[in-house]
Amino acid sequence: MYVYRYSEKPERLYEIISGSFMHLRYYLLDITYRLVCNVSMKKSEHTRDFIIETAAPVFNKHGYEGTSLADVLEYTGLTKGAIYHYFENKDELALAALEYNLNMVTKFVFSAINRKTGSCDKLSVFAETFRNNYDSMRKIGGCPLMNAAIDSDDGNVLIKNRVNRSIDFWQNTLKTIIENGKSDNEISPSVDAEGLSMNLFSLIEGGLALSKVRDEKRFLDHAVELVLTLVEGIKVK
Repeated sequence: MYVYRYSEKPERLYEIISGSFMHLRYYLLDITYRLVCNVSMKKSEHTRDFIIETAAPVFNKHGYEGTSLADVLEYTGLTKGAIYHYFENKDELALAALEYNLNMVTKFVFSAINRKTGSCDKLSVFAETFRNNYDSMRKIGGCPLMNAAIDSDDGNVLIKNRVNRSIDFWQNTLKTIIENGKSDNEISPSVDAEGLSMNLFSLIEGGLALSKVRDEKRFLDHAVELVLTLVEGIKVK
């Protein structure tokens, strides 16, 4: 810290004081700038999240190819310029909406799976969770993975690639659960983990698809009951 000496000229003291105030001024300006930028960034992130969360069920109901930018504008209440400020084009927004929809399903299914300890219980609750949440998914247009899979079959390559990654993820998840069950002597060692994981996943997605088309939950109910029967049959006796 500087200490003024009486032998120094008054002009020197003025320089010191002026310099200190100048540093303080720059410091305060820097703090203000950082605060403004931080608020602006948070507002920007909030707006982008709002667009995705609002557009996600629209894309899920009307399709990733069928949903127009006009549909998004109607539901969000924003201008075209505001949308394009956060997303380069409709495809980028569609992909973000799909990611949001898939993550939503993944979270509630994994939440149920993680509450179970045994492998067979995990496989059973995987199927039961889709049945228990059927009405909630129906309100947003059905299972996001199934909808995107059908919608992207001959369309958007980015959507199709994301769907394929999600299918691989769920199949590998179920396969790992089965293999862990075999290692823990809970599931019969003769069980084909890869084949069974494909069958379980296909049953649930097929049940969801038919239930949506026919508007009858019984298709999913029967698929879930078959999964539970299969799981009971692979247990070590």
